[in-house]
Order: sequence, then C-alpha cells, then structure tokens
Amino acid sequence: MKNYNSIKEKIITSWLFKDKVFWSLFPVIFIFDQITKYIVYKNLSLGESIPENFIIRITYARNTGTAFSLFSSYGEILLYISIFVAVFFTFYFILIEKPKLTMRIFISLVVAGALGNIIDRIRFGYVNDFIDVGFWPIFNIADSSISIALTIYFVDLIFFDSKKNEN
Repeated sequence: MKNYNSIKEKIITSWLFKDKVFWSLFPVIFIFDQITKYIVYKNLSLGESIPENFIIRITYARNTGTAFSLFSSYGEILLYISIFVAVFFTFYFILIEKPKLTMRIFISLVVAGALGNIIDRIRFGYVNDFIDVGFWPIFNIADSSISIALTIYFVDLIFFDSKKNEN
C-alpha cells in the first residue's frame, strides 16, 4: 500500500502536469492532426489528389496499418499497441523527476501522434492519411509527429548521450 501511495503521489505532483513544453506542443500537434484529417475526410473522395500531377500533393487514403502503411492487416492489434505505447510513455515520463528538454519534446510528439491515430482507429477502424510525397507511402501529421520524435530521440541518444558518457 505504501508503494502504491508513493507512485500515486509521484503522478499527482509530476512535472508533466505543469510542463510548458508538453502543454504547448502536445495540444497544437494533436489539434492540427485532427483538423487536417477532418478537412481531407470531408472534402476529398478516397484516392482523390490535389493537385493531381505534382510530386507533393494531398491525397486521401485510408490506412489500416502503422505509419507509412506497414502491417496493414493488423488494424485491431495496432490499436491496442498504440494505446499501450501512449500510456507507457506517459507513465514512464511521469515517473522521471525532470526529463531533459529533448525527452519532453519526444513525449509530447509521441503522445500527440499516437493519440491522433488512436482516435481515427476507434472512430473509423482505419487512419486517415493525406500527405503524399510521390515515392513515399501516404502519411499524416500524427505519423510525422511520431517520426520526428523518434529522430529527436535517436539524435539525442547518439550524439549527446554518447558525448556525456565520454567525459
């Protein structure tokens, strides 16, 4: 019971609930993702592109897989994995005293992106994608958010954590 109370206290007093980086970045990314998906969903037919013949265009697609249409036949499992990832990272970072700026940006982007795609999976059974860059699978803001978060994480891990360990 004592351990439960200390975890509960840590969650209640966590940096996450008062962090300006998280509460600035998370809602902006999440809302931008939802608004752009809604606009495309309401205004384009499935497969329709604007402009029609250009390397970068808005093309409405439905994705039952992960980012960039990977694992498309595992939609329901991916929903549960997405929920687990969002909850795991949220609680993981809540339990850290005060993570550095790059990790606070990472958690903001991952949770916003995961939640954006979770909402689609629950509402539609698929994720609405629309950013079409010719040769690349069609994606959305949430996918971009998660990809940027992972890039930040690995750049930080490779270039900044390794330098800290060398000293």
